[in-house]
Amino acid sequence: MGAYNTPAPVIRQVWHALTPLIQSQPVEVLPLCDALWAEPNFDLKLLAARLLGRVPVHPPDLVIDRLQSWVPQLVEKRVLDGLCEFGLLRLQQDAPGKLLELVSSWMVSTDLSTQRAGLRALLPIINHSGAESLPSIFRLLTPYLRLAPSRLRPDIRTVLTALAHTSPSETAYILRQNLSAPNNPDTPWLIRQVMDEFPEDARTGLRAALKEKK
Repeated sequence: MGAYNTPAPVIRQVWHALTPLIQSQPVEVLPLCDALWAEPNFDLKLLAARLLGRVPVHPPDLVIDRLQSWVPQLVEKRVLDGLCEFGLLRLQQDAPGKLLELVSSWMVSTDLSTQRAGLRALLPIINHSGAESLPSIFRLLTPYLRLAPSRLRPDIRTVLTALAHTSPSETAYILRQNLSAPNNPDTPWLIRQVMDEFPEDARTGLRAALKEKK
């Protein structure tokens, strides 16, 4: 996918010009989002994601419908990460329950690309939502901690790294729990991959759990 490499001042100027429209006529912004997203260009897709992430989500359906439509089209990681970072913003702020429902629908999909979108969408939730979202995040992540598809392993590691940095004790506990569960062929491998991301006390507990597993 190409990019215009548009200078940052130009992007800022366009953004500032569109911001009043988002506030005054948010429904009118949605067709513009669709048109920008349809272009095979990274800069325009990122602008579409930024605009969508600022559209009010009361009700959230129009925003969610577009996210559901856009995600299956995604191939490039940078576009997916841009959509997750910017396109989910208002949902995360104003309708976090709906956002978790959306991410859950992606993560239980049978399509690996959609599952990947769900995993990447966990990152802004982890980084900005605090401890209140942890139970839902761990519930969604648990199947991947036990059986990690090879294509998704880099994404699972990225999510675990973010969790190890923000909630190390809780994440280490969940990993130890899954290490003791049945049908968990990939849990030991994942623990070894992210071990160094934890503080020393958590690493000690994880090492001990791995030794017991042997």
